[in-house]
Amino acid sequence: MTTTKRNNASPVALAEGYYYENGCTVASKVHLTERNYGTRRTFFFICDPAAVQAILPDGWILRATAEPEFHLMVHFNDWLHTSHADNTPHAVQAPPYVGFLVPVQNSFLKRSGIMQVYGFAAGSHYTGGPYKAYRGSTYSHSSRFDTNGLDVSLTHDQYKIRSLNSAGVFEISIAHQRTVVARAITGRPNLAVFSPYDNSIERYYTEDLVLERPLAPSLGLSNVKDFSLTWTLPDLKDVMASAKLVAMNYNPAYMREVFERA
Repeated sequence: MTTTKRNNASPVALAEGYYYENGCTVASKVHLTERNYGTRRTFFFICDPAAVQAILPDGWILRATAEPEFHLMVHFNDWLHTSHADNTPHAVQAPPYVGFLVPVQNSFLKRSGIMQVYGFAAGSHYTGGPYKAYRGSTYSHSSRFDTNGLDVSLTHDQYKIRSLNSAGVFEISIAHQRTVVARAITGRPNLAVFSPYDNSIERYYTEDLVLERPLAPSLGLSNVKDFSLTWTLPDLKDVMASAKLVAMNYNPAYMREVFERA
């Protein structure tokens, strides 16, 4: 979710008590609600803009992004632990899940950020989730590591997702060469995430993560050696049929703090 360039001009008028950062309108007065720890792999796609716009609720439109330019961001999250603000564990831990997020803005509401438009969560106990967007699913992630013992090492990952409520499958396979990692820390909330089902749901993130960029054309990085995507589900079919991979991040260690308006 981190971008390499920032646009300082807000795409919408700022409401009182908000600041603009990283393409998002963020409330100044917030309180910490939870912490998430785990690993994450993020794929950025360019899609048919009309197909993406068609899945957004009334009043929301697709917005332009900084690098990488994208229309759809797909997170594969293998959470290890979820806690409340006081670090006590959640009674119901978030399972491994996949989030589908779109950069959006709403001029009437004076909001700009990312919308969680769809998702899959392993099992059935996390259906809905904080953005009312998760569907129950089976979730399989396999990974293997190859090296020539010298200067080349490849990670091969395959994700297989099946919905519990509809026929079809979502599969991604990727092989990429390991690259130099860096640590990225957000000083204050700089990402706003919205729900497509309830405009009152508005959450903000800070992140502390280890960042590896196997595919980042703007930085001259192109270490993805093989990639395939299969989507046979009825939902999002027009979006996914047009999806073209443009960037990918990997976070072998990831911590997120989630805030809500005070």
